Amino acid sequence: MKRGYYFLLHKLISVAFAIFIVLTVEFVVFRVLEGPVIVPRGIDIVLRERTIEDWATNEPLVVQYFVFMKRMLTGDFGDSTGLWKGAGVSSAIHDYVARTAALFAFAAFLSIALGALAGVLVSRWKARLPGRAVALFELFLFSVSAFIISILIIFQIVWRFQLDWPLWGTFSPDYQSMNALERIWDFAKHAALPIVSVILACSGAFALVVREGTLKAMKEDRPTGLGIASSGPGDSTHPTRVSEVFLTFAPHSKLLIVWALSCVLATDFSFAWGGLGGLMWSSAIRYDFIVFQAVFFIIALLAIFSILAWDIFIFLSRRDGTKASSETDIPEQDYVAASTSATAKLQSIWHEYRKSASGLIALCVFLALGIMAIVGPIVVKLDFGALLYASDPDPVAYFVQGGREHYFVVFLTVLMSTVLGVVVGVIALEAKVFDRILMLLADAFLMLPLLPLVFAVVMTRFYGNPGILQIALFFSIVMWAPIAMIVRNRAKSSREASRSRYKSPDAVWLHLRDALSVGKFVAVISAVALTFLELTALYYPRSWGAVIEWEYSHDGFPELSLDWILPVCGIVLLGMSFYKVLEHLERALTKIYEV
Repeated sequence: MKRGYYFLLHKLISVAFAIFIVLTVEFVVFRVLEGPVIVPRGIDIVLRERTIEDWATNEPLVVQYFVFMKRMLTGDFGDSTGLWKGAGVSSAIHDYVARTAALFAFAAFLSIALGALAGVLVSRWKARLPGRAVALFELFLFSVSAFIISILIIFQIVWRFQLDWPLWGTFSPDYQSMNALERIWDFAKHAALPIVSVILACSGAFALVVREGTLKAMKEDRPTGLGIASSGPGDSTHPTRVSEVFLTFAPHSKLLIVWALSCVLATDFSFAWGGLGGLMWSSAIRYDFIVFQAVFFIIALLAIFSILAWDIFIFLSRRDGTKASSETDIPEQDYVAASTSATAKLQSIWHEYRKSASGLIALCVFLALGIMAIVGPIVVKLDFGALLYASDPDPVAYFVQGGREHYFVVFLTVLMSTVLGVVVGVIALEAKVFDRILMLLADAFLMLPLLPLVFAVVMTRFYGNPGILQIALFFSIVMWAPIAMIVRNRAKSSREASRSRYKSPDAVWLHLRDALSVGKFVAVISAVALTFLELTALYYPRSWGAVIEWEYSHDGFPELSLDWILPVCGIVLLGMSFYKVLEHLERALTKIYEV
């Protein structure tokens, strides 16, 4: 009982701190980066004066901050300056919130359930061809944008086969005249395709997490509750409880739950579901900052309380009182000190890495994409601005030149988030006085919704056309948090178990190994996030996303053409190859430093 009270108090503090961080970040974006942009020019004079008075934008920043915090925490979001022209946002936004919450609840639950089932089944056949093929397919689904999955369902399935299925909206026009059963069926028909799109985009990622957690439990020979038989001859059956599997990789699970919310927003936009995703887009293109800051805050609340519900589920699943293996545990025995020579260490890593054929294939693909990103724009001279006016663009030329921005954004995001995550994790580990504060901060940043955050920054006039480094920095602001958590937790667990490996000269390699377990997910998520950001055309893009956006806006997706197939394949190959390279590098480091 006492443990339950402590858990609840800790989570309530985490929620309150996360809300504080979210509101502070939002205030900085809309007030500090370029002044009070929430009062756009050209609006009605009376509405302008009322907005200035309501939000105290002519007062010092300190006064503005407290006014902003008070209004947002009390749910008084002010009056719209663009979409609804003076109408109250708080009363107008209710239906949007309900639709997004319903879609997120159904899609997230089914994605986690199906992902857990697929991950468990694949772990049973890990050494067989079917298991490897299914695992690769799961990674493929994870690497495809939810937006692209949605438009492929719309154009390549429903339209091509002329299916009689509602594509857009939440209800039919005659919904009000239907009886109760007809309304349920009408809602189910409209919700089916958006839910399928989110499941396809998210279930693969959850399956990958469950697969790794299950294999870890089987390797440690830890009995838990789902009967999972291992595939090797003579191996025993290891029952594994779902909560134990997800808890093994808790930072990954939390990151993916927040990412599932982003997929819901993208799918909502694609199917015109009438939720917060479409409202976020509408307020962005009309620069209605009053509506957008309300949408941003509500989306963040959905993420925060979803993570809280997930933590409570994990806690209640261990109500038997046994101490479950946490995400900090790693199967390990005695530490083996490696050579102090950096060259010898790299040679050892390469020796272990090249043992895997799939790792070598992924490395070749990743390097080929890197060479294309560096050399392609030099060899293929192309004006991306002409794409907006082209009647018949050259798909190969745009594919070759468009890979540069995508490649370097993903690479820099993984690099910066890894470095920042490792540094913060080590500081939290060594400087115990900052440990709790830094972990609360990481927990709060983990719950920041990625797509709305980048939308908010891009909306401001100061960052109207961000570059590669800026976009990667914005992504890293969110992605460093789970890396810091797992780096700190695993090292702390090792020290509490009286193991000395993290105190050795090779500790940096061990921290890197821990960071890569999350970094491979960061690589795929950043590639997909950049695609959706460019599809919205909020700024001038120069990447594969620009080509896909051009094809979408010019009705090119109903046809099977290289114009959109090539950039989609490039995005998928980049995400999959980067993931596999980091995965096999993580395995190589594990084999070198553990016996």
